[in-house]
Amino acid sequence: AVDFFPFSFAFVNKQSDLYLNEQRRFSYTTPKSFLEFIKLYKGMLGLNVESLQDKQTRLTNGLEKLRETQEQVAGLEEELKEKAVVVKEKAEAADAFAEQVGKEKAIVAEKAENATVEEQKCNDIARTVSAQKASCEQDLAAAIPLVQQAEAALDVLDKKDFQELKSFAKPPGGVDQVCFSAMHLQAGIDPNIEIDKKGKAKDLSWKGATKMMAAPEKFLENLKSYKNEIDDGRIPPQNMEAARAIKEGMGEDFSEAVMKKKSGAAAGLCVWVINIIMYYD
Repeated sequence: AVDFFPFSFAFVNKQSDLYLNEQRRFSYTTPKSFLEFIKLYKGMLGLNVESLQDKQTRLTNGLEKLRETQEQVAGLEEELKEKAVVVKEKAEAADAFAEQVGKEKAIVAEKAENATVEEQKCNDIARTVSAQKASCEQDLAAAIPLVQQAEAALDVLDKKDFQELKSFAKPPGGVDQVCFSAMHLQAGIDPNIEIDKKGKAKDLSWKGATKMMAAPEKFLENLKSYKNEIDDGRIPPQNMEAARAIKEGMGEDFSEAVMKKKSGAAAGLCVWVINIIMYYD
């Protein structure tokens, strides 16, 4: 105001002089016009003050917002730093896990390859087993009649036939060999047959043969249940081979037809030995 009023008075005087020169008329500054001028100045000054206050308020609010934002940004930066550490740790853990997964995947792939190989082997074994099973079933189907023939040969015999057989002081030729083959097969099963340390029949004599037939009914029972001994794998191969050697050594004389002329019991026992050896094979 100190600078404005002198300036305004000088400006008004200058304009009055210009007005006088142009219009040839005087203009006057009266107390009323001066008061109106002051009133106008105060009004304009008030408006400017209000505008400045509004700007000050807006500036203050803006600065406050900036300060709050700065604080929030600082907080977010700290939080970001903490989260960055966590993210780094998780990233390292993920890398380690990925590496472990890669190793385990390689192991799984190797095991899968091995499993495929084993599966192929199992399939090959299964095919072999199936073929063997079919072969065994065929062999069994062929062997069952042999057992039935052996049992049929025994069914026609009774204890009198064996009592007659063992009553021979000296058996007809070949009958003793048939009995010896039966002794080999029954060695280790019939307690009446003495065996050596290797499980073989010890006393291959007619006396030993008659001892085997001491209890005819029990002897017949042992012959009829002999199939079970073979099925359970309780027959020593050496004893079976000893009986086979006698059979093959006698050739065609080891037959039902030849033995029947000498002894019915020996004939039945001969058929039993032949079929039992074939069943074992």
